[in-house]
Amino acid sequence: MATDCEITWQKAAFFVDVVGTDLNLPHDAFCIVDLQTSEAAAKPAGFMSLIHRVKLRIRLTGGEERTLSYVVKEKSDQVFGGEVVDVMQVFPKEIEVYEKFIPAFEELWRRDGVKFGPRVFKTTTSPFTVIVMEDLRKDNFTVKESHEGLSLKDCERTIQKLAQFHAASVVFFEQNEFHADEFMKGMFSDSFIDIFEPFFAPLLNSYLHALEELQYPTDILEAIRRYKGKIYSAVSKLYHSDACKFKVLNHGDPWVNNIQLNDEDVRLVDYQIAFYGSPSFDLLYFITTSASNEIRTSKFDHLIECYHHNLVEGLQRLSSKSTAPTLQELHEDIRAHGLLMCALSMEGAMMALVPDKNLELMCDGTSAGKAYRRKSYAEPRVVAMLEQLVPFMRDRGFLK
Repeated sequence: MATDCEITWQKAAFFVDVVGTDLNLPHDAFCIVDLQTSEAAAKPAGFMSLIHRVKLRIRLTGGEERTLSYVVKEKSDQVFGGEVVDVMQVFPKEIEVYEKFIPAFEELWRRDGVKFGPRVFKTTTSPFTVIVMEDLRKDNFTVKESHEGLSLKDCERTIQKLAQFHAASVVFFEQNEFHADEFMKGMFSDSFIDIFEPFFAPLLNSYLHALEELQYPTDILEAIRRYKGKIYSAVSKLYHSDACKFKVLNHGDPWVNNIQLNDEDVRLVDYQIAFYGSPSFDLLYFITTSASNEIRTSKFDHLIECYHHNLVEGLQRLSSKSTAPTLQELHEDIRAHGLLMCALSMEGAMMALVPDKNLELMCDGTSAGKAYRRKSYAEPRVVAMLEQLVPFMRDRGFLK
């Protein structure tokens, strides 16, 4: 049965002002003659929301017909994670990013033509919550296969975009007061421990079991075993606000499915858990979940250096008053937050690599959930990822 939300927004009348804004036309200069909707993202990609693609056929006053396509992101409690949407304030945050921050950041970069995300044509929060944005497919943007990960070239391009986004946020907050409490909480926050610690507990148990079966050294197993029942809270403590450290607006979820690329550019989507804090979060999150197995650790230092170069260049280009951390300071900050890589290797990186993505079973405490995780951690791509990351985390001091 269709929900009230589906009945309401999936009507031509809802899109009249969208088309008018998109084409810069008065509402009496066209009419919408057909509307079709379809899913725009696979189920695992729609965490905490539904993603639709809407195709409109319009007729201009002169008789010419055109076909337009938009992406609609819809709040729903019928998807995995839907029950925490309000607690985490994901839609108010994402709407503010799209309507306030991104236009301001792009204005700062206007002379260089830097763009960060899709154009947003309409947002509503009552009686339903949706975000209507441009369909980037019209400009040949695509999402890479998560199980393959990104090539070195695509990682460098994405790292550059993250650095430009971070630099713009620094300059924006130099020029504007920032009092948004919701942006002080990201994916890992003390406020969400009661919600997410039970989510990570079975994951860590299965993760340890997999490492034991793969015969990892005792020192590694003992280092990780210390976090049984508290891995989420341990990572959350790393991201407590520190007024003395260099901070940026983090995208918050820069994994493959939220990165769209064409031959000329990179755009980021899904800003629903953006937060203000150390840039180490976006860096560790992106490299851990999105870089291909071939380069994730072998090019780790290169990618950090690439980020640092683009951050320094961006701050200079935007005439920032802030001083960027040195490359050594950035590495030290990443090391201090390195436990995040461990949490991501058992969850986000694993889910990016498995062919059968099931978010419900991933954290389920039943025998079915345990069997699903055991099968997932035994996937050849996941085993290869662990063979790289686990010794890397130990050697870099990330497990302390």
